[in-house]
Amino acid sequence: MMQIFTSIRIKFRKTQSGFSLLELLISIALLGLVMSLLYGAFFQISNSTLQVKSTLETRQELRLLMKMVLDDLQNVQYLKHFAESGQSTIPRRESGLIAETKLGPENTDTGELEEVSSLYFHTAVKSRFYPEEKEQDPELHEVSYTMQENLDTKTWEFNRREDFYLDGNIREGGKSYVLSETVTKFELLLLESETALAGGGFQEKWSREWNSDEENCIGTSPLFGEPFCLPRAVKLTMALKGEDGNTVTDSQVSNLCVPPCNPEIFK
Repeated sequence: MMQIFTSIRIKFRKTQSGFSLLELLISIALLGLVMSLLYGAFFQISNSTLQVKSTLETRQELRLLMKMVLDDLQNVQYLKHFAESGQSTIPRRESGLIAETKLGPENTDTGELEEVSSLYFHTAVKSRFYPEEKEQDPELHEVSYTMQENLDTKTWEFNRREDFYLDGNIREGGKSYVLSETVTKFELLLLESETALAGGGFQEKWSREWNSDEENCIGTSPLFGEPFCLPRAVKLTMALKGEDGNTVTDSQVSNLCVPPCNPEIFK
């Protein structure tokens, strides 16, 4: 048997897999766009987190400072017998609370100097600056809060001064420490009186100045008919600048102990 071989040309189409140069460039461009969006979102979230953290830390520091001031003020005392028991050359010793105002740091928004409060008072609290005298602590001290400009660093410092023993000058003596260098506002309003209104409620009179050593003190107590030398309440407003440059502000109103509170101190 004869075998017949035929040659048939079979064409095989060679297929090529992969991307063209144009497709590769488009893919790289899209990938870069997506990555830039992801990185932008990541850094935005990261910066927001850091800003929130900084704000919380600043607010926490502000609350601690305000708590210290208000704890001292809530125990303010006017020592009547102490004030009247001075020597003949010093007829009257300073006691109670003295609040004054002066120019302080510059307001970054208005460019004007802020008015800040300076406080000097007697308070029935435990000593904070004399731990070595803990066993002999009379729990009655001179305390002051002031803002002073540091001429070397050109910054304003928030100071607390404490004198372990009482003397005739309520403004000097004792130890002073810088509590913060970022306080931008320290303002105290003092409630002088409350007048009942015909339609109900009260009209309050607030002041930024106070001096318990005025001859007749300020006002008359409605309960005891005698002049009282301490404000009824205080409104404390403070502002603190954080590391991120943002400023946090807070205000609190606190009632004070109006005489005759803690009568044992007067004896």
